[in-house]
Amino acid sequence: MDMMPSNSLLIIDDHPVYREALTDRLSREFSTLGVEVCAAANANEGLELLDKSDKNWVVLLDILMPGLSGLAGIKVFKKKTNAIHVVAISGLDLQAWEPRAVAAGATIFLSKNSTSDFIIGKLKPLLESGGGYVVQHVTNDNKEFRLTQRQLEVLHLISLGHPNKIIADYLEIKEQTVKIHINQIFKELRVFNRTQAVLKAQQHQLLGSAKI
Repeated sequence: MDMMPSNSLLIIDDHPVYREALTDRLSREFSTLGVEVCAAANANEGLELLDKSDKNWVVLLDILMPGLSGLAGIKVFKKKTNAIHVVAISGLDLQAWEPRAVAAGATIFLSKNSTSDFIIGKLKPLLESGGGYVVQHVTNDNKEFRLTQRQLEVLHLISLGHPNKIIADYLEIKEQTVKIHINQIFKELRVFNRTQAVLKAQQHQLLGSAKI
């Protein structure tokens, strides 16, 4: 049976010891998946690599670096068509920065205080996915819905009637992050409340794409 093609991983971090140690650990872990793991010392190096590559990349971006970084850095990498996921990582406070990073376009936010096994567990589904978005075509108006897998998971849990706190606990994310995802879902589906979102999702068969 053919394996699903994997995305490549780009680690961008200005701290050489952390960058080299994480690159070595993740290279050993993901080699069995055929994942190429590369590293860059700053955002400009990372952007240059993406521009020269025809592969799809999961970008693990330190958001506290000299030069381009922070929320602006996330937004710049999200504009790259071959940056399938941008994963923000930092030693900054998780509770304060996770909602901001997600709102800026990061798929997830990871703390540098996390173990390498925890980071691997969070990255593996992104690297194994065929793409960062599940794109649903709407035949009646030729529009497309671009929802991340996490947003589809949130939408599925909304359809089951769960409140934000339960969704947050189930997905192991902050409640504020759930609210950000819901706002993005409403915007993408062009609806104004949960009921409308669920009805539209059912109409266009979006709920079947969620992997819970």
